Amino acid sequence: MNVLKSFSLENRIALVTGGCQNFGEEIALGLAEAGARVIITSRDFEKATLAAKKLNQVYPASFIPKSMDLLSERGIIKLFDEIREEFGKLDILVNNAGGHSKEACGFLEKETLSGWNSFIETNLTGTFLMLREYSRLMIPHKTGNIISIASISSLLGRDRSIYPSGMTPNPIAYTAAKAGIIGLTYDAAAYLGGYGIRVNSISPGGFQRNQPEDFIKAYSQRTMLGRMGIQQQDLKGAVVFLASDASSYITGHNLYVDAGFSRYK
Repeated sequence: MNVLKSFSLENRIALVTGGCQNFGEEIALGLAEAGARVIITSRDFEKATLAAKKLNQVYPASFIPKSMDLLSERGIIKLFDEIREEFGKLDILVNNAGGHSKEACGFLEKETLSGWNSFIETNLTGTFLMLREYSRLMIPHKTGNIISIASISSLLGRDRSIYPSGMTPNPIAYTAAKAGIIGLTYDAAAYLGGYGIRVNSISPGGFQRNQPEDFIKAYSQRTMLGRMGIQQQDLKGAVVFLASDASSYITGHNLYVDAGFSRYK
């Protein structure tokens, strides 16, 4: 197989949850650049429609909006019923959507159970439901590809001293939920491997999103490359690699995209 052609996603259908902004938008664009048609979801269908309209100006007829709430089992089942009806299959699933709890404060002794549950339900339970419904759809096809977005927060304890006053430190519930996604990835890969379905995850490091300058500087000094990630640049290549035949012998893997942060002392 020609190595460049192995990265092509021509004639493939992909779904990116939360594909309307931030990582989701970058991932959706990367998949479209590689040739895929991409379904993007949001709880707000109007938001998904506007995002698809904007993205289709870059890659015409490549983006399809759908409504989906990770907190609704019925809504997730309905989404996969629609995909089955319209496309018959789904080549690539990217579990990107997650969320933060407004209650989370980043201080363990002050956290609430409802704040904890909000993180777990949105980030971990929602991902489980997506994997379950994808399995029901794709096991009969004996092929498929799942990529879940975890976080380097799940790999190590965080140094809260780099968070300036007024900036919410990393909530421990977020760390636990993302660690759960990695465990879910490993065991789902073992279970689905016999059906020809690959399952991997990506753990991004910190990306610049208008954080305070002192935080950006302190974080960057803790990476091997001396910088934070750049939106629309540093994540989509990793997703396309795992989504394509270029990684056809890779499953049950968690890929760090973190400028060496998690291995730097």
